[in-house]
Amino acid sequence: MKKDLFKLCNISRQAHHQALIRKQKWVDIEYLIVGLILQTREVHPGMGLRVIYDILKPNGLGRDAFISIGFSYGFRLVTFKNPIRTTFSSPYSRYKNLLVDKKLDDINQLWTSDITYYNLSETFYYIVLIMDVYSRKIIGYSVADNMRADNNCQALEMAFKTRKQYQFTNLIHHSDRGGQYISDNYTTMLTRAGIKISMCNEVHENAHIERVNGTIKNQYLRHWNITKFEELENRLKRTIDAYNNGKPHSSLLKMTPDSFEQYIKELEVEKRPKLSIWTTNETKNINPNQCIIQF
Repeated sequence: MKKDLFKLCNISRQAHHQALIRKQKWVDIEYLIVGLILQTREVHPGMGLRVIYDILKPNGLGRDAFISIGFSYGFRLVTFKNPIRTTFSSPYSRYKNLLVDKKLDDINQLWTSDITYYNLSETFYYIVLIMDVYSRKIIGYSVADNMRADNNCQALEMAFKTRKQYQFTNLIHHSDRGGQYISDNYTTMLTRAGIKISMCNEVHENAHIERVNGTIKNQYLRHWNITKFEELENRLKRTIDAYNNGKPHSSLLKMTPDSFEQYIKELEVEKRPKLSIWTTNETKNINPNQCIIQF
C-alpha cells in the first residue's frame, strides 16, 4: 500500500524520508534561532533583526533567512511617536554652532546632550543624556520628575566621572537652546572644565543625540512594564549599560561604543577613523545613520 502511494506521488521512500529529515533539521534551526532572538531581546528588546543577525552571525544561515524566521515568529518592531515637547528654546542665547566643518578623530572632542521624556502612570519623567559623538558612548545621564537644570548638571557630573577628568583642552559641548543648557549653573560647570559651548541654530542640528534618545526610550524602556520611578531608574541604568556594551553601530565599524573606544586606543592618531560633522547647509537633509566614520 505504501509502495503504491510513493509510486503515485512519483517519489521514492528514501527521498521521502530524506525530505522529512531536512524538514526536521529546519524546524530545529528555527527553534534555535527563535531562542537566540528571545535571549537577545531580553537585553535589547527593541533591537532589529538585522542587527541581531550581525551580533549572532549564525553559521550556515544567511541574513535574509534569519530575518524571515524572525518575522514568521512575530519579531517585528513597533514604532512609537513622541508627541511631548521637551525643548523650550531661548532666542537670546549667546552661543553659536561651533560644529561647521568639524572633524573628529578621538573621544572627548565633542559631547552632545538632549532631554527626552518617559510617561509612567500619567506622570512624566524627564531623561537627560550626554553622549560622546565620536564613539556614540553615553557617558552621563539623569532622570527626574521635572526639567530643572539641576538634572542636567547631575548628568554632566556623571560624564566627568565617566571620563575620570574635570579639565579638557579640545572639547565642545553641543546642545539645543533649551533653558537648562543656558542656565548659569550648567554653563559655569562647562567653562570651569575648559569646555567650549556650542548650540543649535535649528532643531535638526542636534540629530545624533536625538536619535540616541529615541533608541533608549523606544527600543528599550517602552518594551518593559515599568510601574515605579525606582524601577525606571534601575532600567535606565541597565539600558545604558546594554547600549554601551552590547549594541553594535554600523557607523562604528559594527562595534559597540565601548569596544570602539578600546579599539582606537591601540591606533596612532593619524591612523584613527575620521568623523566629519556636517556643515550648516547640509543639516536639513542629514541622516545620522549616514555619518559613518571613515578611514
